[in-house]
Amino acid sequence: MKYKIDVRHLVPINNNGSENNAISFLLCNSETEAFDKFRKLSQKLLQINNWKVSAGKNPTEFYIYHNESDKSTIAQLNDLVKIKMPAPKNNLGKGFDWVKVNQIQTIEQKGVKAFLIQMKPHYCPDNSSGSIAHFYKGEASNTFILVKKDKTLQLSIHGRNEMPNTTKVGFMDVLRNLFVASGGIFGGSKIQWQDFTEEFLKNQTI
Repeated sequence: MKYKIDVRHLVPINNNGSENNAISFLLCNSETEAFDKFRKLSQKLLQINNWKVSAGKNPTEFYIYHNESDKSTIAQLNDLVKIKMPAPKNNLGKGFDWVKVNQIQTIEQKGVKAFLIQMKPHYCPDNSSGSIAHFYKGEASNTFILVKKDKTLQLSIHGRNEMPNTTKVGFMDVLRNLFVASGGIFGGSKIQWQDFTEEFLKNQTI
């Protein structure tokens, strides 16, 4: 993976399971333009209800829990996000995979400005079992990093410690999670996230 702006120090270490990376760049005409787009794209990244990740003909959709219909909703720390995938339904998650926004951070270091969001698998609040309702185990994380240096913008997404969730879930969810996590539709493949990074930077309608 080739970075124009190195952000590896902001990404969790992969101790177990697989890892995935996706990255795209945008060269602006001036540093002023780059700063303005960085500010606007940071806000856009928090509008999770507007996210769509392509997986064949059907997109994967994201909804901030209790604010599902408001496209302008800005994600906050500790928000729960439910994910509707073009895959067999997650029974434990009442049809959805669930994550929690566990980190939102703005970082400035040596002429580099970064905005970071991290999410981790979570249980479904509508299920009393308390078991992780996601195709990956709770140790997994997805870290989104938007960064600016001089006239360059870079968006990268980093999946770490990705292991299929087969513990304390029903038999059908075990089969489903193994299939999704292996990349059968969405999980282990970075192609969908690569498309997301490219479209996110390309689409300047903010």
